[in-house]
Amino acid sequence: MTGDPYTAGMTEAQRAYFYSEYQNQRKDEVAGILFAFFLGGFGAHHFYLKRNGMGVLYLCFCWTIIPAVVAFFECFFMPGRVREYNALLAVQLQQTILNGGATTTPVPPANNHNPYLANGRVCSQCGAPVEHDAQFCPKCGARVA
Repeated sequence: MTGDPYTAGMTEAQRAYFYSEYQNQRKDEVAGILFAFFLGGFGAHHFYLKRNGMGVLYLCFCWTIIPAVVAFFECFFMPGRVREYNALLAVQLQQTILNGGATTTPVPPANNHNPYLANGRVCSQCGAPVEHDAQFCPKCGARVA
């Protein structure tokens, strides 16, 4: 996407890393609706959007019918909430990448039992260990050959 406002000013490697992370972490609208409709009385739709406080509140009162009734009406609002969650995720990823902050994928410390180092692959850009089937570096987002 050339007109994507979230990736403006990013290098190709950063853009590829952004899209990779975004696809891994984004939430699906249909799944949100289904969680609210079928498991909403237990707060599953709130846990899905990482609103754990509300999820726990629903769990505390799941023995009453109130959370189930409220969740039925919330399933109509889930598409908007999921779109909002995904937009906030995109902004967070953009800021993390453009500010050079730590990526959301931690690189484990080097040791002999580390699956990252089992094949000896490292990123040519930053020298971070890379899994054997990875296409992008988990630290800097550069394409791995």
